Amino acid sequence: MALLDEIYERGEVVTPKGEVLKVHSGISREEGEFIYNLIRNDRRISRTLEVGCAYGLSSLNICAALKGRNGAKHIILDPFQNTQWQSVGISNLRREGLSWFELVEERSEFALPRLAAERESQFDFVFIDGWHTFDHTMIDCFYATRLLGIGGYLVIDDANFPSIARVIRYLENYPCYQRHGSVKIASANDISSLVALQKRTEDLRPWNWYADF
Repeated sequence: MALLDEIYERGEVVTPKGEVLKVHSGISREEGEFIYNLIRNDRRISRTLEVGCAYGLSSLNICAALKGRNGAKHIILDPFQNTQWQSVGISNLRREGLSWFELVEERSEFALPRLAAERESQFDFVFIDGWHTFDHTMIDCFYATRLLGIGGYLVIDDANFPSIARVIRYLENYPCYQRHGSVKIASANDISSLVALQKRTEDLRPWNWYADF
């Protein structure tokens, strides 16, 4: 997309009021391409969700990849989109004519349990890029596991953060998950900045299941 190219080249975004801001948060170009290609190459994906929008770089890749899919719908959870982020993410989606999204301005720890109660196993792709503490990321991933159907993908950003890397180590013990791929940090090829897991079976762990991580 021309808009994404412009953002990455200039390192800037424009608010709906015309103010130019330096980009200080968002996925890399390589991470965006990974997400776009994952969704575009799996025709089954039409119902997606992300935690954290910010300037909309991940949202642009997700929604662009969904273009032309029957029943395509992307849900964005971002309680600060119209305050801290000055509506830039949503504005960027509209500038690109990507209209198959819904913004939920609510904290994920409140919105995800409600979604799981209403739409368990109904999502094909969930992207986690929210609050980066261990416990908050674990809560997001716990409900993402409930929301994903078999064959769905859980993609987690900032996998190089110690807190998030530890969550991923725990999730990779789940019998239902298999690593699908990752994006490596160029300066450290053994460290991933983004990890994708695929839910291959139902999560049927017994009530007392535990695996060290």
